[in-house]
Amino acid sequence: MSNNNVETLNIFHLDQNREFSEDEAYQLVNMLHIVTQKSKNKINSYSGQTQFHSRNPKEAEVYQAKLNEEIQKWSEKTRRLGAIPLSLYKVKITAKGGGYYTWEFPSSELEWKS
Repeated sequence: MSNNNVETLNIFHLDQNREFSEDEAYQLVNMLHIVTQKSKNKINSYSGQTQFHSRNPKEAEVYQAKLNEEIQKWSEKTRRLGAIPLSLYKVKITAKGGGYYTWEFPSSELEWKS
């Protein structure tokens, strides 16, 4: 059984710049959406645990560290996919020929910036 609709996922070195066509950028958004949704679930959980343990600083510190680590992981995954994090859940995608797109979770749309 063969599947001719398999999409290829490119992973880049963190210091490698990549430029995307509009179609490629929308394919990237599909991957970013999946990565971001998973990270957001963990980040929200750790944030809630940090607040819950606010009266126990040592316990809160453990969850704060996990929260920071998950944010860092999201940023690195985003960069490896070829996007540039602007803020949590918002990225810049460099366009071929100049300019760039921005995307912010949970949207499925890109915004063009020149």
